[in-house]
Amino acid sequence: MRSGRWPAWGWFLALSSVWIVGCYAVPPGLARAATYGLLGVASAVVTVAGVRRFRPATAWPWYALAAGRLAWAAGDVLYWWQTVVWNRDVFPSIADVFYLAHYALLVFGLVGLVRARRPGKDRPGLLDALVLSTGAAMLAWVFLMAPYVHDSELSTLGRVVSLAYPAGDIFVLGVLLRMTTGRGDRPPAYWLLVSSMIATLIGNIAYAVLELTIGYQAGSIIDVTWLAMYALGGAASMHPSMSAISRPARTGPEGSVGPRRLVALAMASLMAPTVLAIQWLGGTDIDVPVIVAGCAVLFLLVIARLQGLVALLSQTLRSVEEQATHDQLTGLANRRLFHARWHESLGEAGGPTALLYVDLDGFKPVNDTLGHEAGDSVLVEVAERLRSLVRAGDVVARLGGDEFAIILPWTDGATAEAIAQRLVTSLAEPFIVEHRPISIGASVGAVTAGPNSDPEAELRRADTAMYAAKAAGRGRVEFARAPA
Repeated sequence: MRSGRWPAWGWFLALSSVWIVGCYAVPPGLARAATYGLLGVASAVVTVAGVRRFRPATAWPWYALAAGRLAWAAGDVLYWWQTVVWNRDVFPSIADVFYLAHYALLVFGLVGLVRARRPGKDRPGLLDALVLSTGAAMLAWVFLMAPYVHDSELSTLGRVVSLAYPAGDIFVLGVLLRMTTGRGDRPPAYWLLVSSMIATLIGNIAYAVLELTIGYQAGSIIDVTWLAMYALGGAASMHPSMSAISRPARTGPEGSVGPRRLVALAMASLMAPTVLAIQWLGGTDIDVPVIVAGCAVLFLLVIARLQGLVALLSQTLRSVEEQATHDQLTGLANRRLFHARWHESLGEAGGPTALLYVDLDGFKPVNDTLGHEAGDSVLVEVAERLRSLVRAGDVVARLGGDEFAIILPWTDGATAEAIAQRLVTSLAEPFIVEHRPISIGASVGAVTAGPNSDPEAELRRADTAMYAAKAAGRGRVEFARAPA
Protein backbone atom coordinates (compact mmCIF):
# COMPACT_ATOMS: atom_id res chain seq x y z
CA MET A 1 0.00 0.00 0.00
CA ARG A 2 1.02 3.57 -0.60
CA SER A 3 -0.29 6.54 1.36
CA GLY A 4 -3.01 4.37 2.86
CA ARG A 5 -4.48 3.45 -0.53
CA TRP A 6 -4.60 0.11 -2.25
CA PRO A 7 -2.47 -0.22 -5.37
CA ALA A 8 -4.12 -0.94 -8.71
CA TRP A 9 -3.06 -4.59 -8.74
CA GLY A 10 -4.59 -5.10 -5.28
CA TRP A 11 -7.87 -3.56 -6.43
CA PHE A 12 -7.95 -5.79 -9.50
CA LEU A 13 -7.27 -8.91 -7.44
CA ALA A 14 -9.90 -8.00 -4.86
CA LEU A 15 -12.56 -7.07 -7.44
CA SER A 16 -11.77 -10.21 -9.43
CA SER A 17 -12.28 -12.31 -6.29
CA VAL A 18 -15.68 -10.68 -5.75
CA TRP A 19 -16.49 -11.19 -9.43
CA ILE A 20 -15.61 -14.89 -9.20
CA VAL A 21 -17.95 -15.33 -6.23
CA GLY A 22 -20.62 -13.46 -8.14
CA CYS A 23 -20.21 -15.78 -11.13
CA TYR A 24 -21.67 -18.61 -9.09
CA ALA A 25 -24.66 -16.47 -8.12
CA VAL A 26 -25.57 -16.29 -11.81
CA PRO A 27 -27.57 -19.30 -13.07
CA PRO A 28 -25.66 -21.60 -15.40
CA GLY A 29 -26.14 -20.43 -18.94
CA LEU A 30 -25.05 -17.66 -21.25
CA ALA A 31 -25.14 -15.11 -18.42
CA ARG A 32 -22.54 -17.07 -16.51
CA ALA A 33 -20.54 -17.59 -19.70
CA ALA A 34 -20.58 -13.83 -20.15
CA THR A 35 -19.23 -13.29 -16.63
CA TYR A 36 -16.44 -15.77 -17.35
CA GLY A 37 -15.60 -14.08 -20.63
CA LEU A 38 -15.69 -10.56 -19.20
CA LEU A 39 -13.16 -11.48 -16.53
CA GLY A 40 -10.91 -12.99 -19.20
CA VAL A 41 -11.20 -9.85 -21.33
CA ALA A 42 -10.52 -7.66 -18.28
CA SER A 43 -7.41 -9.71 -17.49
CA ALA A 44 -6.10 -9.22 -21.04
CA VAL A 45 -6.89 -5.49 -21.02
CA VAL A 46 -5.11 -4.80 -17.72
CA THR A 47 -2.13 -6.83 -18.96
CA VAL A 48 -1.77 -4.52 -21.93
CA ALA A 49 -2.27 -1.52 -19.63
CA GLY A 50 0.41 -2.84 -17.27
CA VAL A 51 2.90 -3.22 -20.13
CA ARG A 52 2.18 0.34 -21.31
CA ARG A 53 2.56 1.71 -17.79
CA PHE A 54 5.62 -0.14 -16.47
CA ARG A 55 7.37 -0.71 -19.82
CA PRO A 56 9.30 -3.95 -19.27
CA ALA A 57 12.43 -4.32 -21.37
CA THR A 58 10.85 -7.31 -23.13
CA ALA A 59 7.14 -6.61 -23.65
CA TRP A 60 5.99 -9.10 -26.28
CA PRO A 61 5.73 -12.12 -23.90
CA TRP A 62 3.12 -10.21 -21.88
CA TYR A 63 1.10 -9.54 -25.02
CA ALA A 64 1.27 -13.26 -25.84
CA LEU A 65 -0.04 -14.10 -22.35
CA ALA A 66 -2.86 -11.56 -22.75
CA ALA A 67 -3.78 -13.06 -26.12
CA GLY A 68 -3.76 -16.52 -24.53
CA ARG A 69 -6.28 -15.43 -21.89
CA LEU A 70 -8.46 -13.91 -24.58
CA ALA A 71 -8.33 -17.20 -26.48
CA TRP A 72 -9.35 -19.12 -23.35
CA ALA A 73 -12.22 -16.68 -22.68
CA ALA A 74 -13.41 -17.10 -26.27
CA GLY A 75 -13.28 -20.86 -25.88
CA ASP A 76 -15.38 -20.61 -22.70
CA VAL A 77 -18.08 -18.53 -24.39
CA LEU A 78 -18.20 -20.84 -27.41
CA TYR A 79 -18.33 -23.92 -25.18
CA TRP A 80 -21.22 -22.54 -23.16
CA TRP A 81 -23.04 -21.44 -26.32
CA GLN A 82 -22.64 -24.89 -27.77
CA THR A 83 -23.79 -26.80 -24.68
CA VAL A 84 -26.49 -24.39 -23.38
CA VAL A 85 -27.98 -22.69 -26.45
CA TRP A 86 -27.55 -25.47 -28.95
CA ASN A 87 -27.73 -28.20 -26.32
CA ARG A 88 -25.09 -30.13 -28.19
CA ASP A 89 -22.09 -31.84 -26.68
CA VAL A 90 -19.86 -31.90 -29.75
CA PHE A 91 -16.23 -32.92 -29.53
CA PRO A 92 -14.00 -31.68 -30.97
CA SER A 93 -15.54 -28.30 -31.67
CA ILE A 94 -14.56 -24.75 -32.55
CA ALA A 95 -14.08 -24.08 -28.81
CA ASP A 96 -11.19 -26.53 -28.78
CA VAL A 97 -9.38 -24.43 -31.38
CA PHE A 98 -9.36 -21.47 -28.99
CA TYR A 99 -8.48 -23.60 -25.97
CA LEU A 100 -5.50 -25.14 -27.77
CA ALA A 101 -4.47 -21.72 -29.10
CA HIS A 102 -4.32 -20.66 -25.45
CA TYR A 103 -1.70 -23.36 -24.81
CA ALA A 104 0.42 -22.23 -27.75
CA LEU A 105 0.27 -18.56 -26.73
CA LEU A 106 0.95 -19.41 -23.09
CA VAL A 107 4.04 -21.47 -23.94
CA PHE A 108 5.18 -18.77 -26.39
CA GLY A 109 4.89 -16.05 -23.75
CA LEU A 110 6.57 -18.05 -21.00
CA VAL A 111 9.46 -18.98 -23.29
CA GLY A 112 9.87 -15.29 -24.05
CA LEU A 113 10.10 -14.44 -20.36
CA VAL A 114 12.58 -17.27 -19.77
CA ARG A 115 14.80 -16.07 -22.60
CA ALA A 116 14.62 -12.49 -21.35
CA ARG A 117 15.54 -13.55 -17.82
CA ARG A 118 18.37 -15.79 -18.98
CA PRO A 119 19.66 -14.54 -22.38
CA GLY A 120 22.77 -16.73 -22.19
CA LYS A 121 23.09 -20.47 -21.74
CA ASP A 122 21.80 -22.07 -18.56
CA ARG A 123 22.41 -25.74 -19.23
CA PRO A 124 21.86 -26.93 -15.62
CA GLY A 125 18.49 -25.15 -15.37
CA LEU A 126 17.38 -26.55 -18.73
CA LEU A 127 18.39 -30.10 -17.78
CA ASP A 128 16.60 -29.86 -14.43
CA ALA A 129 13.41 -28.68 -16.15
CA LEU A 130 13.66 -31.50 -18.71
CA VAL A 131 14.15 -34.14 -16.01
CA LEU A 132 11.16 -32.90 -14.02
CA SER A 133 8.87 -32.49 -17.03
CA THR A 134 9.87 -35.91 -18.43
CA GLY A 135 8.91 -37.51 -15.12
CA ALA A 136 5.60 -35.64 -15.14
CA ALA A 137 5.02 -36.68 -18.76
CA MET A 138 5.34 -40.36 -17.88
CA LEU A 139 2.83 -39.98 -15.06
CA ALA A 140 0.49 -38.04 -17.36
CA TRP A 141 0.72 -40.84 -19.90
CA VAL A 142 -0.59 -43.45 -17.46
CA PHE A 143 -3.50 -41.43 -16.05
CA LEU A 144 -4.41 -38.92 -18.77
CA MET A 145 -3.14 -39.99 -22.18
CA ALA A 146 -3.13 -43.78 -22.42
CA PRO A 147 -6.92 -44.04 -21.82
CA TYR A 148 -7.54 -41.86 -24.89
CA VAL A 149 -5.10 -43.87 -26.99
CA HIS A 150 -6.98 -47.09 -26.17
CA ASP A 151 -10.49 -45.56 -26.45
CA SER A 152 -12.01 -47.18 -29.54
CA GLU A 153 -15.05 -44.87 -29.48
CA LEU A 154 -13.00 -41.79 -30.29
CA SER A 155 -12.41 -40.74 -33.86
CA THR A 156 -8.88 -40.10 -35.03
CA LEU A 157 -9.39 -36.34 -34.75
CA GLY A 158 -11.01 -36.71 -31.34
CA ARG A 159 -8.11 -38.82 -30.13
CA VAL A 160 -5.57 -36.27 -31.39
CA VAL A 161 -7.39 -33.36 -29.75
CA SER A 162 -7.85 -35.31 -26.51
CA LEU A 163 -4.10 -36.01 -26.38
CA ALA A 164 -3.28 -32.41 -27.29
CA TYR A 165 -4.64 -31.12 -23.97
CA PRO A 166 -2.39 -33.11 -21.59
CA ALA A 167 0.48 -32.65 -24.03
CA GLY A 168 -0.10 -28.89 -23.85
CA ASP A 169 -0.12 -29.06 -20.06
CA ILE A 170 3.22 -30.89 -20.13
CA PHE A 171 4.71 -28.18 -22.35
CA VAL A 172 3.38 -25.46 -20.04
CA LEU A 173 4.74 -27.31 -17.02
CA GLY A 174 8.13 -27.76 -18.67
CA VAL A 175 8.53 -24.07 -19.50
CA LEU A 176 7.22 -23.08 -16.06
CA LEU A 177 9.79 -25.38 -14.45
CA ARG A 178 12.45 -23.87 -16.67
CA MET A 179 11.45 -20.45 -15.39
CA THR A 180 11.34 -21.45 -11.73
CA THR A 181 14.56 -23.49 -11.74
CA GLY A 182 16.61 -20.81 -13.47
CA ARG A 183 18.10 -17.68 -11.99
CA GLY A 184 16.45 -14.28 -12.09
CA ASP A 185 14.57 -11.78 -9.98
CA ARG A 186 11.51 -13.10 -8.17
CA PRO A 187 9.49 -10.04 -7.17
CA PRO A 188 5.80 -10.18 -6.12
CA ALA A 189 4.67 -10.02 -9.76
CA TYR A 190 6.69 -13.18 -10.46
CA TRP A 191 4.86 -15.13 -7.77
CA LEU A 192 1.48 -13.83 -8.96
CA LEU A 193 2.29 -14.98 -12.50
CA VAL A 194 3.57 -18.38 -11.36
CA SER A 195 0.44 -18.82 -9.22
CA SER A 196 -1.67 -18.03 -12.27
CA MET A 197 0.09 -20.78 -14.24
CA ILE A 198 -0.27 -23.27 -11.38
CA ALA A 199 -4.00 -22.51 -11.12
CA THR A 200 -4.30 -23.20 -14.86
CA LEU A 201 -2.53 -26.56 -14.57
CA ILE A 202 -4.59 -27.62 -11.56
CA GLY A 203 -7.81 -26.84 -13.41
CA ASN A 204 -6.68 -28.64 -16.56
CA ILE A 205 -5.62 -31.76 -14.67
CA ALA A 206 -8.85 -31.83 -12.65
CA TYR A 207 -10.87 -31.43 -15.85
CA ALA A 208 -9.00 -34.28 -17.55
CA VAL A 209 -9.52 -36.61 -14.58
CA LEU A 210 -13.25 -35.81 -14.44
CA GLU A 211 -13.65 -36.39 -18.16
CA LEU A 212 -12.14 -39.85 -17.75
CA THR A 213 -14.29 -40.72 -14.73
CA ILE A 214 -17.65 -39.13 -13.87
CA GLY A 215 -17.58 -36.44 -16.53
CA TYR A 216 -17.15 -32.67 -16.36
CA GLN A 217 -20.15 -30.39 -15.79
CA ALA A 218 -19.89 -26.81 -17.04
CA GLY A 219 -20.04 -24.35 -14.19
CA SER A 220 -18.63 -26.71 -11.55
CA ILE A 221 -16.27 -25.62 -8.80
CA ILE A 222 -13.28 -26.51 -11.00
CA ASP A 223 -13.96 -23.39 -13.04
CA VAL A 224 -12.60 -21.38 -10.11
CA THR A 225 -9.07 -22.38 -11.13
CA TRP A 226 -9.40 -20.85 -14.60
CA LEU A 227 -11.04 -17.74 -13.20
CA ALA A 228 -8.14 -17.51 -10.74
CA MET A 229 -5.82 -17.66 -13.74
CA TYR A 230 -7.42 -14.47 -15.06
CA ALA A 231 -7.30 -12.74 -11.67
CA LEU A 232 -3.73 -13.66 -10.76
CA GLY A 233 -2.37 -13.10 -14.26
CA GLY A 234 -3.96 -9.66 -14.51
CA ALA A 235 -2.72 -8.70 -11.04
CA ALA A 236 0.82 -9.78 -11.98
CA SER A 237 0.84 -7.47 -15.00
CA MET A 238 -0.43 -4.53 -12.95
CA HIS A 239 2.14 -4.95 -10.17
CA PRO A 240 4.98 -2.38 -10.37
CA SER A 241 7.53 -5.20 -10.15
CA MET A 242 6.32 -6.85 -13.36
CA SER A 243 9.15 -5.24 -15.34
CA ALA A 244 11.70 -7.04 -13.14
CA ILE A 245 10.46 -10.46 -14.28
CA SER A 246 12.02 -10.04 -17.72
CA ARG A 247 15.19 -8.41 -16.36
CA PRO A 248 18.35 -10.42 -17.24
CA ALA A 249 19.53 -12.53 -14.32
CA ARG A 250 22.68 -11.61 -12.45
CA THR A 251 25.70 -13.73 -13.25
CA GLY A 252 26.62 -16.40 -10.75
CA PRO A 253 27.74 -19.99 -10.40
CA GLU A 254 25.76 -22.48 -12.45
CA GLY A 255 24.52 -25.87 -11.51
CA SER A 256 24.07 -25.72 -7.75
CA VAL A 257 21.52 -28.22 -6.40
CA GLY A 258 19.67 -27.42 -3.19
CA PRO A 259 17.94 -30.04 -1.03
CA ARG A 260 14.45 -29.40 -2.44
CA ARG A 261 15.62 -29.55 -6.03
CA LEU A 262 17.59 -32.70 -5.30
CA VAL A 263 14.48 -34.37 -3.87
CA ALA A 264 12.42 -33.26 -6.89
CA LEU A 265 15.02 -34.59 -9.33
CA ALA A 266 15.22 -37.90 -7.45
CA MET A 267 11.42 -38.29 -7.55
CA ALA A 268 11.36 -37.49 -11.27
CA SER A 269 14.14 -40.01 -11.92
CA LEU A 270 12.10 -42.70 -10.15
CA MET A 271 9.01 -42.00 -12.24
CA ALA A 272 9.72 -44.76 -14.77
CA PRO A 273 9.67 -47.60 -12.20
CA THR A 274 6.70 -45.89 -10.54
CA VAL A 275 4.76 -45.98 -13.79
CA LEU A 276 5.72 -49.63 -14.27
CA ALA A 277 4.51 -50.47 -10.75
CA ILE A 278 1.21 -48.61 -11.24
CA GLN A 279 0.43 -50.45 -14.43
CA TRP A 280 1.44 -53.79 -12.95
CA LEU A 281 -0.59 -53.33 -9.76
CA GLY A 282 -3.58 -52.08 -11.74
CA GLY A 283 -3.53 -55.14 -13.95
CA THR A 284 -3.37 -53.02 -17.11
CA ASP A 285 -1.20 -53.65 -20.12
CA ILE A 286 2.32 -52.39 -19.55
CA ASP A 287 3.31 -49.79 -22.13
CA VAL A 288 6.79 -51.17 -22.72
CA PRO A 289 7.81 -48.72 -25.48
CA VAL A 290 6.76 -45.70 -23.40
CA ILE A 291 8.53 -46.93 -20.27
CA VAL A 292 11.69 -47.86 -22.18
CA ALA A 293 11.74 -44.49 -23.94
CA GLY A 294 11.10 -42.66 -20.67
CA CYS A 295 13.87 -44.58 -18.90
CA ALA A 296 16.32 -43.84 -21.72
CA VAL A 297 15.50 -40.13 -21.78
CA LEU A 298 15.71 -39.79 -17.99
CA PHE A 299 18.97 -41.75 -17.89
CA LEU A 300 20.58 -39.54 -20.53
CA LEU A 301 19.34 -36.35 -18.87
CA VAL A 302 20.59 -37.44 -15.46
CA ILE A 303 23.99 -38.39 -16.93
CA ALA A 304 24.22 -34.98 -18.60
CA ARG A 305 23.28 -33.31 -15.32
CA LEU A 306 25.90 -35.31 -13.42
CA GLN A 307 28.51 -34.38 -15.98
CA GLY A 308 27.69 -30.73 -15.36
CA LEU A 309 27.95 -31.19 -11.60
CA VAL A 310 31.31 -32.96 -11.95
CA ALA A 311 32.56 -30.13 -14.18
CA LEU A 312 31.34 -27.57 -11.63
CA LEU A 313 33.06 -29.48 -8.80
CA SER A 314 36.31 -29.68 -10.78
CA GLN A 315 36.16 -25.97 -11.51
CA THR A 316 35.52 -25.21 -7.84
CA LEU A 317 38.43 -27.40 -6.75
CA ARG A 318 40.72 -25.72 -9.26
CA SER A 319 39.63 -22.33 -7.98
CA VAL A 320 40.25 -23.37 -4.37
CA GLU A 321 43.66 -24.78 -5.28
CA GLU A 322 44.49 -21.59 -7.19
CA GLN A 323 43.60 -19.46 -4.17
CA ALA A 324 45.61 -21.70 -1.84
CA THR A 325 48.77 -21.71 -3.96
CA HIS A 326 48.81 -18.33 -5.69
CA ASP A 327 49.13 -14.75 -4.53
CA GLN A 328 45.76 -13.04 -4.86
CA LEU A 329 47.20 -9.66 -5.88
CA THR A 330 49.72 -10.65 -8.54
CA GLY A 331 48.62 -14.15 -9.50
CA LEU A 332 52.17 -15.43 -8.94
CA ALA A 333 52.95 -18.56 -6.95
CA ASN A 334 52.74 -17.87 -3.22
CA ARG A 335 55.25 -18.84 -0.53
CA ARG A 336 53.60 -22.25 -0.03
CA LEU A 337 53.82 -23.23 -3.68
CA PHE A 338 57.33 -21.79 -3.99
CA HIS A 339 58.70 -23.98 -1.20
CA ALA A 340 57.01 -27.05 -2.69
CA ARG A 341 58.52 -26.40 -6.14
CA TRP A 342 61.93 -25.53 -4.70
CA HIS A 343 62.09 -28.80 -2.79
CA GLU A 344 60.94 -30.70 -5.89
CA SER A 345 63.59 -29.04 -8.08
CA LEU A 346 66.45 -30.00 -5.79
CA GLY A 347 65.14 -33.49 -5.21
CA GLU A 348 65.12 -34.43 -8.88
CA ALA A 349 68.09 -35.96 -10.68
CA GLY A 350 69.43 -33.70 -13.39
CA GLY A 351 71.35 -30.52 -13.97
CA PRO A 352 71.79 -27.54 -11.67
CA THR A 353 68.89 -25.34 -10.56
CA ALA A 354 69.31 -21.59 -10.09
CA LEU A 355 67.41 -19.42 -7.64
CA LEU A 356 67.03 -15.64 -7.86
CA TYR A 357 65.97 -13.95 -4.62
CA VAL A 358 64.57 -10.49 -5.50
CA ASP A 359 63.92 -7.61 -3.11
CA LEU A 360 62.62 -4.29 -4.45
CA ASP A 361 64.59 -1.13 -3.73
CA GLY A 362 62.76 2.06 -2.81
CA PHE A 363 59.32 0.47 -2.67
CA LYS A 364 58.38 1.56 0.87
CA PRO A 365 58.25 5.31 -0.03
CA VAL A 366 55.72 4.49 -2.75
CA ASN A 367 53.31 3.10 -0.15
CA ASP A 368 54.07 5.90 2.31
CA THR A 369 53.58 8.78 -0.14
CA LEU A 370 51.06 7.50 -2.68
CA GLY A 371 49.13 4.92 -0.64
CA HIS A 372 48.72 1.16 -0.73
CA GLU A 373 46.57 1.21 -3.87
CA ALA A 374 49.45 2.75 -5.82
CA GLY A 375 51.83 0.27 -4.21
CA ASP A 376 49.62 -2.62 -5.27
CA SER A 377 49.59 -1.41 -8.87
CA VAL A 378 53.39 -1.31 -8.84
CA LEU A 379 53.57 -4.87 -7.48
CA VAL A 380 51.21 -6.07 -10.21
CA GLU A 381 53.39 -4.46 -12.87
CA VAL A 382 56.53 -5.94 -11.27
CA ALA A 383 54.92 -9.38 -11.52
CA GLU A 384 54.16 -8.82 -15.22
CA ARG A 385 57.75 -7.80 -15.95
CA LEU A 386 59.13 -10.82 -14.10
CA ARG A 387 56.85 -13.15 -16.07
CA SER A 388 58.04 -11.64 -19.34
CA LEU A 389 61.69 -12.29 -18.52
CA VAL A 390 61.55 -15.97 -17.61
CA ARG A 391 61.14 -19.12 -19.67
CA ALA A 392 58.36 -21.65 -19.80
CA GLY A 393 58.84 -23.98 -16.85
CA ASP A 394 60.45 -21.34 -14.61
CA VAL A 395 58.60 -20.50 -11.40
CA VAL A 396 58.01 -16.90 -10.36
CA ALA A 397 56.73 -16.43 -6.79
CA ARG A 398 55.86 -13.59 -4.46
CA LEU A 399 57.13 -14.49 -1.00
CA GLY A 400 55.43 -11.56 0.70
CA GLY A 401 55.57 -7.77 0.72
CA ASP A 402 58.08 -6.70 -1.93
CA GLU A 403 60.08 -9.94 -1.95
CA PHE A 404 60.04 -12.26 -4.97
CA ALA A 405 61.83 -15.44 -5.96
CA ILE A 406 62.43 -17.15 -9.30
CA ILE A 407 63.30 -20.84 -9.69
CA LEU A 408 65.26 -21.58 -12.89
CA PRO A 409 65.48 -25.37 -13.47
CA TRP A 410 68.41 -26.73 -15.50
CA THR A 411 70.22 -23.39 -15.42
CA ASP A 412 73.94 -22.80 -14.92
CA GLY A 413 75.48 -19.78 -13.24
CA ALA A 414 76.17 -17.83 -16.43
CA THR A 415 72.59 -18.15 -17.69
CA ALA A 416 71.19 -17.31 -14.26
CA GLU A 417 73.37 -14.17 -14.09
CA ALA A 418 72.22 -13.05 -17.56
CA ILE A 419 68.57 -13.44 -16.59
CA ALA A 420 69.16 -11.64 -13.29
CA GLN A 421 70.87 -8.72 -15.02
CA ARG A 422 67.94 -8.36 -17.46
CA LEU A 423 65.61 -8.44 -14.45
CA VAL A 424 67.50 -5.62 -12.68
CA THR A 425 67.50 -3.53 -15.87
CA SER A 426 63.77 -4.06 -16.44
CA LEU A 427 62.76 -3.16 -12.89
CA ALA A 428 64.89 -0.01 -12.99
CA GLU A 429 62.68 1.40 -15.74
CA PRO A 430 59.97 3.80 -14.43
CA PHE A 431 56.50 2.59 -13.50
CA ILE A 432 53.54 4.80 -14.45
CA VAL A 433 51.22 5.23 -11.45
CA GLU A 434 48.34 7.70 -11.60
CA HIS A 435 49.85 9.25 -14.75
CA ARG A 436 53.19 9.91 -13.08
CA PRO A 437 56.50 7.98 -13.34
CA ILE A 438 57.71 6.09 -10.27
CA SER A 439 61.26 4.74 -10.12
CA ILE A 440 62.26 1.80 -7.97
CA GLY A 441 64.86 -0.91 -8.40
CA ALA A 442 65.75 -4.43 -7.36
CA SER A 443 68.57 -6.18 -5.54
CA VAL A 444 69.02 -9.82 -6.53
CA GLY A 445 70.76 -12.63 -4.70
CA ALA A 446 71.53 -15.63 -6.92
CA VAL A 447 72.55 -19.18 -6.20
CA THR A 448 72.97 -22.40 -8.17
CA ALA A 449 72.43 -25.74 -6.49
CA GLY A 450 72.79 -29.29 -7.62
CA PRO A 451 70.43 -32.25 -7.07
CA ASN A 452 69.90 -33.39 -3.48
CA SER A 453 71.11 -30.06 -2.06
CA ASP A 454 69.56 -28.81 1.15
CA PRO A 455 66.69 -26.52 0.02
CA GLU A 456 66.63 -24.43 3.20
CA ALA A 457 70.39 -23.96 3.24
CA GLU A 458 70.42 -22.88 -0.42
CA LEU A 459 67.55 -20.48 0.24
CA ARG A 460 69.50 -18.89 3.08
CA ARG A 461 72.50 -18.51 0.79
CA ALA A 462 70.38 -16.69 -1.79
CA ASP A 463 68.90 -14.48 0.92
CA THR A 464 72.37 -13.61 2.20
CA ALA A 465 73.50 -12.79 -1.33
CA MET A 466 70.53 -10.47 -1.76
CA TYR A 467 71.47 -8.53 1.36
CA ALA A 468 75.03 -8.35 0.05
CA ALA A 469 73.70 -6.77 -3.15
CA LYS A 470 71.84 -4.16 -1.09
CA ALA A 471 74.94 -3.45 1.00
CA ALA A 472 77.00 -3.04 -2.18
CA GLY A 473 74.82 -0.21 -3.46
CA ARG A 474 71.45 -1.80 -4.50
CA GLY A 475 70.22 -2.32 -8.03
CA ARG A 476 72.66 -5.15 -8.70
CA VAL A 477 73.13 -8.93 -8.68
CA GLU A 478 75.27 -10.83 -6.17
CA PHE A 479 76.03 -14.54 -6.44
CA ALA A 480 76.17 -16.54 -3.24
CA ARG A 481 79.56 -17.70 -2.13
CA ALA A 482 80.27 -21.39 -2.38
CA PRO A 483 79.65 -23.18 0.93
CA ALA A 484 82.78 -23.86 2.96
